[in-house]
Amino acid sequence: MAAPPRQPSVQSTVPPGVLILGLLALACGCQVPRAVPSYEFLTRYDRMSDEHDPLVSLVYLPEPERLSDYGTLLIGEVSVGQGWVECQQEAAGYARMLRLVLQKELRTLDRFAHVTLDAASPESGDGQAPALLLEGAITRFDTGSGWQRYFSYFLWFLQSGATDFQLEGRLTDARSGETLIEFVDRRRGIYNTAFGPNPRTFRGEFAMSLTVRDTARSLAAFIAQTHEGKTARAGALTGAAQ
Repeated sequence: MAAPPRQPSVQSTVPPGVLILGLLALACGCQVPRAVPSYEFLTRYDRMSDEHDPLVSLVYLPEPERLSDYGTLLIGEVSVGQGWVECQQEAAGYARMLRLVLQKELRTLDRFAHVTLDAASPESGDGQAPALLLEGAITRFDTGSGWQRYFSYFLWFLQSGATDFQLEGRLTDARSGETLIEFVDRRRGIYNTAFGPNPRTFRGEFAMSLTVRDTARSLAAFIAQTHEGKTARAGALTGAAQ
């Protein structure tokens, strides 16, 4: 009686280099955690999808082809929530920073003829030409702990002390008020280096500034991707968000 054929051994399909890079990412504290519904700005989280993560955590995108009809994007108010905000005054300062970085990134990506922060600016148009309005709110803000971030390099599995920043927002037709996109993006960061702990992470403003910049860059990349009508999963413009 013939012996049954030997079953092939099960081996890991993950290359060692990928595992090493993954561990370095954990040591550096690169985190895109699950978004947390706050109900302070948006309310219909049930209709949102995570298919564009990690550019944006959650998105409601009913008609992805329509942004190419708009030549102007007005970055409006970014308010500050109440529930999970460590310091409202400090968060308001980062809200201004977010708008400036977002404007710079969108202008660099060059999908819109005009990207402005001022509704009274001539770039905003006369109210007749198609224009987009972006508004949002910071609904999660915590600068974390500097010493915990620093020592998280050695105890990477704890991932403690990270910043925590969540932005909720929507893009609407500036003239009709029709909602075109709703989004939630949450990010946490430790910002050590691949070669060792980073002393600058002791400063909360350093770590939070990087977190806010990461948020703005990824949001700009997502808007640019959507402007082109790309509905595939995030990644088409990931390089633009680096």
